[in-house]
Order: sequence, then structure tokens, then C-alpha cells
Amino acid sequence: MPEPPPQTPPRPRSPFTRHAPKPWWAAWDAVLRKLHAERNRTRRKLQKLRTPEAELAYKHARREWKAGVRMAKRNFERKREEWRESLLREEGQEDEREDLRQEEDARSSPSRLHQSAAADAAGANVDDEDAWFINAHDGGDNLDDPDDEDSDDESLARLHQRHQQPSTPTRLDAPPLHTMASSWHFQALLPPYTLPAPITALAFDPYSELLWTGNASGQVTSLWSAAQPTRYTSFNAHRPSPVKELLVDDRGVVSLGERSVKGTKRTGVGRWILSEPRFSLNSMCSQPRSSEVVAGGAQLSLVVINTNSGSIVRKADVTSPLLFLQAGPRNSVICGHTDGNISLRDTRTTMSAQHTVQAHRDGLLGLESSGNLLLSWGCTTRLGRTVPDPLVKIYDVRTLKPLAPVSFPSGPAFVRVHPRLSTTIVVADMHGSFQVTDISMPGPASYHQVELPSYLTSMAISPAGNHLAFGDADGQIHLLTDLDPEHEPGTFNQFEGLEPEWPDVPEPLPNVDWNARTPLNSIGMPYYNAPLLSSMPLHTPFPDTSPLFNPAPPIPPIVMSSLRTGDFPANAPNPIENRGRRNLAYRRPGKSGNPGTGRRNSEPRFRSEQAKERIRRGGVMEEEDQADSAPAAPDSPSAVHFTMPKHYRKVEIKYSKFGVEDFDFGFYNKTRYSGLETHIANSYTNALLQVLHYTRPIRAVATAHIALPDPRENCLLAEAGFLFRMLEDGKGVNCQASNFSRALSSVPQAKALGLIDYESDGEAPYGSMIQNFNRFLLEQMAVESAAFQPSPHLIRNDALESRPASSPITQVLGIEATTVSSCTDGCGTQAVRDGTTHVVDMMYPRKTLSNEAPLPTDFCSILRASIIRDNFAKHTCPITKRYVPLHTRRILTSPGGHLPPVIAINAAVHTPEHLGVWLNPAKPPNARPEDTAPASFLPTCIGMQRLEDDVVVTAKEHLFHKDTLVYHLRAVIVQIQSEREPAHLVSIVRIPDDLLPENATSPWFIFNDFLVRNISERDALTFTTWKVPSVVYYERSNSQEVLNYSALPRGIDPSILYQDFSISWDRDESLIKHEVLGPDEVPGKGTLVAIDAEFVAMNKEEVEFRSDGTKSVIRPSRLSLARVSVLRGDGPKQRVPFIDDYIHTSEAVVDYLTEFSGINPGDLDPNTSPHTLVPLKVAYRKLRLLVDLGCVFVGHGLAKDFRIINIYVPPEQIIDTVDLYQKKGNQRKLSLRFLSWFLLKQDIQQASHDSIEDARSALLLYKMYKAFEADGRLDDVLDDIYAEGRRLNWKPPAPHVPTTAEILATPSAFPPLPTTSPRQPPRLVTPWHQQPGKPGMAMDSPMSIASPPLAPTPGSEASAWAPRPPGTGSVGPWRP
Repeated sequence: MPEPPPQTPPRPRSPFTRHAPKPWWAAWDAVLRKLHAERNRTRRKLQKLRTPEAELAYKHARREWKAGVRMAKRNFERKREEWRESLLREEGQEDEREDLRQEEDARSSPSRLHQSAAADAAGANVDDEDAWFINAHDGGDNLDDPDDEDSDDESLARLHQRHQQPSTPTRLDAPPLHTMASSWHFQALLPPYTLPAPITALAFDPYSELLWTGNASGQVTSLWSAAQPTRYTSFNAHRPSPVKELLVDDRGVVSLGERSVKGTKRTGVGRWILSEPRFSLNSMCSQPRSSEVVAGGAQLSLVVINTNSGSIVRKADVTSPLLFLQAGPRNSVICGHTDGNISLRDTRTTMSAQHTVQAHRDGLLGLESSGNLLLSWGCTTRLGRTVPDPLVKIYDVRTLKPLAPVSFPSGPAFVRVHPRLSTTIVVADMHGSFQVTDISMPGPASYHQVELPSYLTSMAISPAGNHLAFGDADGQIHLLTDLDPEHEPGTFNQFEGLEPEWPDVPEPLPNVDWNARTPLNSIGMPYYNAPLLSSMPLHTPFPDTSPLFNPAPPIPPIVMSSLRTGDFPANAPNPIENRGRRNLAYRRPGKSGNPGTGRRNSEPRFRSEQAKERIRRGGVMEEEDQADSAPAAPDSPSAVHFTMPKHYRKVEIKYSKFGVEDFDFGFYNKTRYSGLETHIANSYTNALLQVLHYTRPIRAVATAHIALPDPRENCLLAEAGFLFRMLEDGKGVNCQASNFSRALSSVPQAKALGLIDYESDGEAPYGSMIQNFNRFLLEQMAVESAAFQPSPHLIRNDALESRPASSPITQVLGIEATTVSSCTDGCGTQAVRDGTTHVVDMMYPRKTLSNEAPLPTDFCSILRASIIRDNFAKHTCPITKRYVPLHTRRILTSPGGHLPPVIAINAAVHTPEHLGVWLNPAKPPNARPEDTAPASFLPTCIGMQRLEDDVVVTAKEHLFHKDTLVYHLRAVIVQIQSEREPAHLVSIVRIPDDLLPENATSPWFIFNDFLVRNISERDALTFTTWKVPSVVYYERSNSQEVLNYSALPRGIDPSILYQDFSISWDRDESLIKHEVLGPDEVPGKGTLVAIDAEFVAMNKEEVEFRSDGTKSVIRPSRLSLARVSVLRGDGPKQRVPFIDDYIHTSEAVVDYLTEFSGINPGDLDPNTSPHTLVPLKVAYRKLRLLVDLGCVFVGHGLAKDFRIINIYVPPEQIIDTVDLYQKKGNQRKLSLRFLSWFLLKQDIQQASHDSIEDARSALLLYKMYKAFEADGRLDDVLDDIYAEGRRLNWKPPAPHVPTTAEILATPSAFPPLPTTSPRQPPRLVTPWHQQPGKPGMAMDSPMSIASPPLAPTPGSEASAWAPRPPGTGSVGPWRP
């Protein structure tokens, strides 16, 4: 007889039972007990008979009993949910929903009182919550027993057969328990359905009979049916990124790539895709009871994505990169970090870390969660090597306390929790071994092996728990099952689920009987079941807009003849006859109201337009107005306060077809001070770079740093020094900080701080960015200036010279101080921290109470408070554990009362109240009543004095004495913001007196990028709502006497020209074409050198096509130096290169421009380049040294080359053959290839460009020019060159390749055998210009082939100076 069912223990009293004096569950317990008693009576009655009919009757009774239990169970769940909702509505305790659910589940399940700690942590499973129904009221029977569904005849026959067999009595009330099978067997091997790639993600569909796979190529594939898996869908999701994870919901599948997250229907149709180049995703997890997923990775932020719309709902920052994410209880997320930590974050609030545990010190390999159970596996260190940890660690998620681990000796690689048995796990390694174990009942586990050709890369378990899928590195999927394939149906979910949508099956084509004699036109291809559109009857009317009878008009032939197909889309100029009023662009009126003069008064004309106008006027050019009108009068406050002068507005560069070189920068700058261009990245830093340039102590350190052999490639201090040298030598010529911007973009800290400007079109907060950049740059320069070894003593101070000197930038800007933090709770806790600050952030006074005296708001008081920073902040006392104020104060500690020569201040104007302090200057605290408020908040002169641990700041000069350090205002950076224009930065600098021009009305100049103009002091120091201060610099009045500049190095060491330096790992000696200079070849002033450079494109140009077919350049392509060659111009080794360097770049090259540069992919990579490869800084220092030594550079188109190299060369040191061979009064500039063909008889630049060949040709052209000039025939030669150029359209003819017939017809094709006759002397060739009968050439010209300047060298261009006549071809030197 079966054992009676266990009695239900009394329920523990709930704190909420006061709302229900008669518990509702008592009635349901009575129903269940009644059903249980009836079943027991029926069982005892029928089991006494021991007949098959009795057992069949018992089976019918048991089936009815189970139906009653199921109904009671459903009613119980419905009533329990209604009771919970009523309590929550009455009490308003929405946050206690999960606590109430767990408490009621524990009350309803007496079996939970006897479960282990691991089994209790695995709660939140529906089957476990309802287990008390089976344990307490089923008596061991299985409610889903398949035998109950058999017919009565089948059951009766089986029972008769069992009674006839002599066996031990079988207990009718003991069905088999549902546990993991001890024997897993192979079911199917699924080959790769695409190109073989490792399977990186596997997931069973809980709603349909589908198995989803993702591989390393970004392909997602679904397989249907567990019995015979076949491919259902396959699509590209994240190519070339691998598919890292798959999540399946009722709407489809969500796949995760490295840079994107994609939602797709089961049919393969995309629903949405979220792609972000800055993403670096590693894992994602779904949120229970919501349509959101949480994704994270190496981008230090968690991203919550709505799976319905594919949009980002919110973001949350994390402290370290993430590797794994798992859904936790109560809408929480479990995060696994790269440092081995595991954190629990609540997604309902700020997503901050609630709990953190150090799981694996050497890194995580995976996470898995189920209910309140968390499993982790990772790496450990043994014998100095990192190996997989053989233990799977288990934690209770609610407290993150460890439980008993599970051992897996070969090292776990994948762990999955059984979906039906929450305490049963499957652990597998990469070699195919896996075990099935129960963590709640330690005991022997079952081990199995998957036959693999490679190794495992992924694993998944079906929702029913009876199928395991393993993916390997060869793209194969191994499917295992614990079901008997002969008796049990193989399904993933054990229910029908959603039926996949299959494509329509096309109707089979009709069978056509035909033979060799059957005409093909009688068969007809293809067959159509519906009439075609072309068979429409002719009487059917068509509207006038129908394209059948109203085709589009053809394109005019004049447009087709000028169609340019090289660009996409193809375009052509609009003919004149097609132009109408709708295509006219009216110019805006100028100052005088005349529409024709508007552009001339507001924008400059291109230099090419000015040249045309100059030629049209016969060499006379009208004087254009400057960029803006005359300055406002100092006594006119309306011009300063309410209207924005033009010189404050944002200036932009316009591009013509000749590029940025055609823009007239001189229109905006008529001073001797150079501006900076804006068409490069991070141009917002121009304002600060101008300020640092005119701050002499900083400029001296930066320019001295370029003389050091610093090995760092991206050194901001060195790049700033090179830029300051350009600005100093430019004397009004515009410059650009392209090399500095490139170095800044390569610094990781700058990217992390958000200092890289991604061309946000003025939407970026430049005021805050420039202050953060000011702090970062000075700190970075202080670190980089430590390259001075030993560090020189720049400050003439006996107290400072007695100790080791700090870095030069720290000596110039650093304020040494000790920050003391004291607790005010009387515990005596005190923290002391020493440090050096290079920037003072202004700290404005707080708002005072009504009974307090107002705090001073003048500049000197705020500056003193910002240096001392005496304030209070709340904190928790570590001793008394109370929340009390913490007093913090900074004490200056530099010896001898020292203060730095330069003080950098961040204005920190972040609120309207802060700006109001600047707009409404206040009196100093010790001012007399009759004193008036200052005109400007910012004083031009202040005095500072150290008093022990305090500092005194005053702006009254009558209070200065001998110990007062006097500082003068050097510069201010302001943000210009208006409603109609994007925000930008402007620097206002006080030029030192010795650099001021005689005609300057004031020492104040505005630097608005490339616009430079002299302004009044009132205009400089007045601030408005559109002119907000950001950065302020003060410099000591005696800084030139205090600083010892002689301690800094001067000039670059010339020995860098004697060294053959290369960073290429595999340089080919046969490709070395240069020979470095010797110590006896040191170039000096006037030394002639030939130079040429090649460039590669770092980004494409942005072009806008207009309605008339023309295009406008929005932003030109950015080029970078890739190769530079410098040749000797004189001496025995003339035309021999001594510099031929390829330039290494760490940025991605968009286009190598091989056709024009000769640079191939791999030439700029140290690992693959066979050439002499150097960093850009090394090549730049060589060119900088040649410029400083006074060398004269010869080349073709050097203005553009030096511009891209970003170096300024004085005009007297440049000889450009473009200008030498340009005819006066003609805008046409000749190419080097055409000049070499015409004058040198050389065909250069055929396959690609070679910088050595181009530099050598330019040098020869220059020497020929000098010879032509000496003979007085230069104008005649230019006339012939231009005449031939017009005839050939300025392009040399293609080289003539002789045919076989021409070679055989040549008498010299088979030369005679050599004889012993003496060699004939060479015949002098008369140049073509000196032949009789040639017009314009003097017969007695002293020019000849034997002229010393043009004597040919062996193997070079004999008689190269003589131009070839038209139509003579270009193969070999021409002879008349």
C-alpha cells in the first residue's frame, strides 16, 4: 500500500494577515484535502481487488483527481495574485512586491523549509514555486504522466500482460522522477551552412522549434526541427564583427556585435539596428517583464536599449570595462568586469553598483545566473602561469555570499543551468568534455565526451532540458539529447509553439515534349498566367502624364558634350540659354545699400579672382576694405554692450577649385602677427595656443624643447614649440596647427577627457572645453618638460636654487601648496596632501543668508579665495561615524615667498550668477564710500604678496611695496555666443611693448582664428552676455629679469644630418638612395638644396553639388607628409640626396594616392616598410634645422608642400620653379612634367611620382633658368614654352613606342661590326633655338652645349636645355 501523503505543516503567520482575518487559502486547502482524501479512499478500495479492471478504474479516478488538482492550482494562482495586488494597492508598497511574493511562496511550500542553501538561492522558478502542490497533494503521482493519455484498450492490454508476468509487485503511486539523464547520446552533426567560421553564439528559441546560431563572420542562422534540423533563415547581422550573443523573445531575435545591436524577425527581416562606431560591446542580457536589453563592453558605460524601437533609453557609467552581463533578480543586472570583479546593479535607479565581489583575480571566463543563483568561472595563477580555475564558484545573488563550489578538473569553459531543474548544471571544457551535476546534493556526477575535430566555442541547452547544442571552431554544431529517439518525440520545447512562416512553393512548370526538330520559338520562355502590360489594347486611353506616350525630353547635346563622368554623380554646367531668374543668386546689400558691393564689403575675393581683375585693369588693383568696419569709439558703450562688432563674429574659409591656397587670408589680417587657420580638427585650441605664444616664459621653454632629442612621437610641448617658431617667423602670414592637432588626437587622455572636437558645428561647449584643455595641456607640458636632464634652474632665487629644480613648466606656472583637511567633530582627524597646481580655478562666493554680511565679489578677493580654497564640505567622520563638516584649506609652501612668473586662471563661469559678477564689477572690501566701482571686473595690474601661509592680492597700485610681486594682464580667452551663429572662441592678447608696431593705437589685439586686429582696451576688457570669459593669464612685470633663459638649450644639434636613422624593422639596403652629409658638408646660409615631398590623404574631401551642376568644396581633404627628399644643390655631390625619409604615421590612411605620390600600402608601417622610415618629428627637426641654418630651397610648388608639412620658410629662402617659368600677365602655371619634357628632354612621372626625381628636375630647371637669364633669352624661351603648351593642351605627348616594322627599317637596327679605326670626336649639336631661320633667336648667342652651368653628366640629359620642336615625339634626346 502506498504511504499516506505528508501532512501540510501550519503556515507561518504573515504580517499582512491582519488585512484578512479569514485567510483565503484555507478554503483552497480544504478543497485540496477533500480531493486527496477521495483519491486515497478510491486507491485503497481498488487496490484490494488486484485486477486489471480495478487498476484501469483507478487510473480513471486518478485522471479525474489530477484534473481537479490542476483546476485548484489555477484558481489558487489567480486568487493569490488578486490578493497580492489588493494588498499593494491598499498599502501603496510597490517596492515590496518581490518580498511579498517570496514570503508567500515560502509560506505556501513546506518543502522549502528542508531545501539546501543552494536550492533556496535557485528560487524564482515557477516549477519550484508550485512544487508544494505535487508534494503535498499528489502523493508522488506525476500530473503530466503520458500513460494517462493512452486509450483504455491499450492500458488494459498492458496491465493484463504485466499481471501475467511473475515479477515483484509494482507500486502504482511511484512514477519516475524527472531528473537529468545519466546517458547523453549523439543525435545530429550540423555542418556549416555558410563559409566555415567558428560558432560564437548559440540559443534555443523558447517560442518555436528553432535553434539560432551566430558565427565569427557576423552571420546569423536558424535551424528548424529537432528531429531533422534544416536551415530556416540565414542573414548577415554584424559583418565583419562576430556575433557575440543572441537573445530570443516573442518578436524575434536580438543579436550583439562589437559595434552594433540588431533586432530581426524570425523570417530574417530586420526590425531595427543600433550602430555606434564608439561602441565596443561584449555582452548583453534581457530585462524580465520588460522589452529592454542591457548591453555593455569596453566603452565604460551600460546601454539600455528598447527592443521595440531599437533606441537607447538611458546610459550609465561603469568604472571598468565589462565582459559579461546576466539578468539578476528584481530587475537587477549582474556585471562581470575585466579585473575579475562581479557587481550587482539595479536598473530601476541610477544603475550604480549595489554589491561587488572579487571572484577571480586573474580574469573572468563566464557568468551564468538562474533565479537567486550566480555561477562564475575564470582564471587563476599556478606556477607563474595563468590557467583556467578548476572550480565553478557559486554565489547567492541576494547577498553575494559564496556557496560550495563545483569542481571540474579540466577547467570549465561553459556552464549552463538546467531550465527545469534550477539546481542542476552542465559544465563543459573546450575539448568537448562535460558533466551534469546537482549543486544542492553533492555526489558523483555523470561525465560525457563530445567528439570534436577542433575545440568548443559555444554551448546552449534547450528550454525543455533534453537537448544540448555545442558549436566548434570549424563551424559545426553538435546536437546531443537524452531522449530515446525510437519512443520519445524529439522537440526542443515539448510543446508545439509558433509555426515558422515558410515561403510559398512555386507552381511546377508544365512539361513540354520536344525533340531536336521542335522549333524553340514554339515553346515560349517564360510562361505567363496573366496578361502582360505590353498586351494592353490600343483603344485604352492614357493620361497626359503617362511615360508611355509622354517620354522625358532628351538631354541637350551641349550638356552631354560637357558632361563630367569622373565624379559621382555625373554633372555638367548649365547652359546659358537654360538659365533663368530662378537660377539667379542675389548678393546681399553692403554698407551703402548697393547690392553690387555687398560681397566686396563682407567677404574677400579669391586670389585667382584678384589676379584676373589685376590683369583686366592693367596691373592696377583697387584697394579692398578690411574684414570689418572701423573700431567703435571708446566712449560709445552701445557699440560694446549691445551690438557685436564684425571682428568678433565667426570667420570661415571659403574654397575655390584651387583649394585653400586661393583664399585671401590677408583680407582679414593686415598686422605683423600671424593668425591660425580653422579648417583642421581641434581648431578651437587656436585661442589658447595664441595666448601661450605671446606668454614669453612658456614660449621660451617650448621652443627650447625642440632642440632636445625627445624620442616621444606625439609630444605636445615639442609641437607647440614648432608652432611658436612658425608664428614668430611668419610675421603676419597665416599658419595652421595641424601637427599639434594630430598629436593631440593621438593622446589617450585627451580623448578620455572629451577634448577632441568632432566637428560639432558649434554645438560643443567650447567655453568649458577650453578650460579643461588649459588644465590638461599645462599638466601634460609639465610632464613632457621633464625631458630636460638635469632640469635647469630658471628662477633666479637663492631659496629655490638650493634644492633640485622641478620641470621648467612647473617653475614657470606651478604653485606649490599643501592641502589640509580637518574634521570639525573634535576627533582630531586631519589629512595632509602635498601637490602642485598649474591652473587656478576661480571659486565664487556662496550666497549669504539674510543675517550675514555680504561676501566680497571683486576680482582680487575671489582670486585670493581661489588660491587658498578655504571651505567646508560635509563628510562622514571615520572615528565618530557622524555626518559633520570637513574644513579644507590650501597652504602655500614654496620657499622664499615665491610665486610663479605666470598665473593661469580658469574663469569657471558656469551659471548666470557667476556671469553677473563679471558684468557688474563690485568695489573692493576696503573701498571708501566715495570710491566708484571699477570700469571692468578684470584689472590690468594686480599685486600679490606671500604672508606665511596666506597670500594678499590687491589692484591698488598705491598699496604696492618692495615685496609685492606685480602682475600684468597678458591675455583673456572669451567665448562668443549668439543666437544666429555657432559659438566659438576668441583670444584677446596684450602684445609686449618691444613687439608693438609704431602705428598701434593700443597694445591689445584680438585673435579670432585668422582674423587679427588692433582693438581698444575698453573693448578688450568689457564683457557681455555674448562675450563670456573662459581663461585669463597674468605675467609678472619683471619676468624677463627673474627668468634665466640662458639655462635652456639653443638650436638643434646639426649632428642629426649626419645620422642615418630608421625605425623600419626590415629596411632593404638596395633601396637606400640617399647619402647622409658628412661633418665637412655642414650647410650654411645660402646653401642651395633641392626638395620635394609626397603626401597621403587622411580623409576625403567633402563636396556639395549645386543645382547648376557645379560643385563646391565644403571641406578639403586632409593630407599628411609621407616622404621628403632633400638633394645637394652644389658641390661635387650635387643632385645626390642626403635626406630621403618615409614618414611613419599612426593614423589610418584613407588613400595612399599611389599614382601621384609613389607611396604603396605598407611603406609607412615599421613592420613591413623596406625604406628609411622615421617619425614625423624627426623629419620635421631636420627641415627646421635647414631653415634655421639659412639654406635656400629649390623645388616645384613649394608653397603647398611647406603648407602641408606645416613649416614656415622665409620667402628669401625659397626658389620655386613654378614662379620662375610663369609668364608675366598670364595666370597659367606650368607643371613640372611639362617643363621637364620641353626643356630637359625627360619623361618623368610616368607610372608614379618619385620625390628624388622631381627634386632633381627642379634643380636642373633652376640652373637652366639662371643660364637663360644670363644670356638674356628668358622671354623668348617662355614664349616658346607657352606656345607649345597651348598647342598640346599643356600636357606632354605620350611616349612613342616603335613598332617592329619601324625597328627593322631603321639602318642602325643591325649595326656593323666594330672596326679598328680611331674614334671620331663628338659632334657639337646646334640647339633648336639657334638654328638658322628660327625667328626670335640670335645666331651669335653665347649659349652652347658646352656652357659650364649646363655641362651634362654621364648618363644624364645631353643638350637638355634645347626645347624639342613640335611633333618630334619624346623618345630619347632630340637631335636636329
